[in-house]
Amino acid sequence: MKLHHMDVTTAFLNGTLMEEVYMKQPDGFVEQGKETLVCKLKKSIYGLKQSPRCWNYALDSSLRELGFVQTSGDPCIYVSLEEFVIVAVYVDDIILACNCDDKVRKVKDSLASQFKLKDLGELQYFLGVKVVQDTVKGQIWIGQPLYIENILKKFGMEDSKPVETPVDPNQNVCEATDECTLFDKEQYQSAVGSLLYLSVKTRPDIAYAVNSVTRYSTKPTSQHWKAVKRIMRYLKGTLDLGILYNYNGSTDFVGYSDADWAGDINDRKSTSGYCFHLGGGPVSWSSKKQSCVALSTAEAEYMALASAIQEAVWLRKLAVDIQIDCKGPLLLYEDNQSTIAMSKNPQFHGKTKHIDINPSVTG
Repeated sequence: MKLHHMDVTTAFLNGTLMEEVYMKQPDGFVEQGKETLVCKLKKSIYGLKQSPRCWNYALDSSLRELGFVQTSGDPCIYVSLEEFVIVAVYVDDIILACNCDDKVRKVKDSLASQFKLKDLGELQYFLGVKVVQDTVKGQIWIGQPLYIENILKKFGMEDSKPVETPVDPNQNVCEATDECTLFDKEQYQSAVGSLLYLSVKTRPDIAYAVNSVTRYSTKPTSQHWKAVKRIMRYLKGTLDLGILYNYNGSTDFVGYSDADWAGDINDRKSTSGYCFHLGGGPVSWSSKKQSCVALSTAEAEYMALASAIQEAVWLRKLAVDIQIDCKGPLLLYEDNQSTIAMSKNPQFHGKTKHIDINPSVTG
C-alpha cells in the first residue's frame, strides 16, 4: 500500500461552534461610538479551548460521509471497507494508505471539496520522521537522521566520539546527593525530551537508556548528564539506523517481554520492557519502571509480561480493524521459567497472592 500525505490549511477555522462565544473587537476593527460592543463568533478560531474539538468533529463528520468507519482500536484511524483505504489523522496532518492511485485521488478530491488542503504527494516526512517507500522491493523504511543531527548540533555533540552501546554497564546512576555537582536543569530536560521523542518514534534501541535518564530530570547532576551524552555518542555512530518493514515479512505479531529485577538502585523497582514485531520490524515497544517493588525475579518478569499482554490485546484489536490477517494466536516470548509456569498454571498460589492486587498486573 502506498502512503500519501495531506495537510489541512488553517484547520481550526473549519470547526463550527456548539456554544455561544463572544470576543473583544480586534485592534483596527473598532468603530467610533461602538467601543463597548463585542463580536459573536459563528465558527471556531485559533486560541479557543474547544477549537481542536470542533475541528475533529468536522473532519470526523466528513470522513463518515465518505464511507469511512472509525476503528475501535484507535479513534484517529479510519477505514473505508468498500474500497479499503486507511486514513490516519494527527490534528491537521492526514495520511492515506491504499494500493490503488485512483481510490486515493478520489478521497483527496472529496476532502479538498470540503477543506482547503495541501496535497504533499507520497509520504516522505511526517512529524520529523523520514519515510522511504520502495514499491519495487515492497519495503518501507522510517528513520530520523536529520532530527538526530539537529540534536547533536544543539548540544554540541556533533564532533563527539561514537560508542557502541547507549548505556555503560559499569556505571550505576543514582539520585543526587549533597556531594554531587548539579547540572543545568533546563538544558538537561531539553536534551532528555528530545531523546524521548526519538526513542518513541523510530529508535527502540535507546528506549531503556532514555527511560533511565528521565528519572533524574527534577535534580540532574553532572553524572546524569554524562549518561545523556553517552546516548548522544551512540546516536552519532548510528545516525542512519531506522526501521525497515518488508512486504514479504510475517503478518503475525511476534512479541518479546523482559524485566530487570531491582534495577533501580535508588528505590529497587524493576523496569518492564516489551517489543512487538510485524512485517520484519518493530511496531510497538516500551521501557517503563514498574509501579511497585518486585520481591523476586519471577514477580518482576510476571508484571512485565502482564504489561506486554495488555499491549498485545490492543494490537490484535487494531489489526482486525485494518484487516491484517493474523492467522494464529499472537506469539509472545518470555525467558523466565518461573513466570512461564505461573502464567500456565497458578500452582504456587500461596506465594503469589500479593500479585493479584498489584496495579501493574490488574491495571
